[in-house]
Amino acid sequence: MLNNETLHISVLLVIRNEERYIASLIENLLNQKREGYTFELIIVDGESTDKTLDIVNEYVASGHAIKVVTNPKKTLPTGWNIGIKEASGAYILRVDGHTSVPNDFLQQYVDCIKQQPNADVVGGIIQSRGVGKQGKVNEYVYSHPFGVGNSKFRTLEGKDWKGYVDTVPYGAYKRSVFTDVGLFDERLKRNEDIEFHKRMRDLGKTFYLSTTIQSTYYVRPTLKGLIDKSLGDGKWNMIANAATPGALGLRHRIPLLAFITGLLLLIASFFSTTMLLLFSGIVLIYVVLNATVSYQCAKENGISLWLPCIGTFFILHFVRGFASFQAYFSRPYWHIKRTNQ
Repeated sequence: MLNNETLHISVLLVIRNEERYIASLIENLLNQKREGYTFELIIVDGESTDKTLDIVNEYVASGHAIKVVTNPKKTLPTGWNIGIKEASGAYILRVDGHTSVPNDFLQQYVDCIKQQPNADVVGGIIQSRGVGKQGKVNEYVYSHPFGVGNSKFRTLEGKDWKGYVDTVPYGAYKRSVFTDVGLFDERLKRNEDIEFHKRMRDLGKTFYLSTTIQSTYYVRPTLKGLIDKSLGDGKWNMIANAATPGALGLRHRIPLLAFITGLLLLIASFFSTTMLLLFSGIVLIYVVLNATVSYQCAKENGISLWLPCIGTFFILHFVRGFASFQAYFSRPYWHIKRTNQ
């Protein structure tokens, strides 16, 4: 791709019930700095029951060139597939409705694409942000390696880094990717990108991440929201891996391994003093590590958040591990296993 070539990008928003964030996101996108590219905005709505669609239609009625289509199945993979089929761009970019982007967001994508024309997908980092005390705790938990492992796109905030990785969020995909790899697996209700990216890697497709591309994701502001998300992520990670074995990296498997190991040691401790001591030692190490990591959150946001942060890290780890374990006994998991045979 030549640097002076005008690039056309399709920006897809697959949304449902995003009335708190959608107006701001649309404004962000409509007011993008534009140099060397054009873009179309496609909104795929999963039959929202709040004011989301009313807000979107106000922009359409005002004369903005926004294409709005309906996603009757209401799940993310079906929504992405609908949007991809509607898209006309050389690159197709996914953006979450729970997101805020700066006014050079698309420009940074275009500059990176022109610098790395061989990359099949280009993406950037996510800055997690939370509102309120629990929101600030959730923000910290979702930004720290103790919570999200070696996920570069969540832990590189404030750093200058670029290079090839195994996955990116909010990827700008070459159109040819969907011709070669196919579309998202509609049997999955979420975490469809994990499965899709495994199929991409199997075909030798490449992912390029640059910290010059940045977006802000608003985390759930409550502990219940974090639990609900963790239950879904843990469960559907395993189901995505059932759809395409090998889709999960080590960081996705650690909560499950920790849960099973802890459960076995707990049971064994009732019958063996050695196992009891081993279990107690592991728990002590975890508590000390958790408390040490959580203290930084307290230093930044107030000492009153120290214990809530310790508890939130534990809940995140436990719930993800439990949900991953439970997935093996779920109907969607075995449905996919049977259909893959």
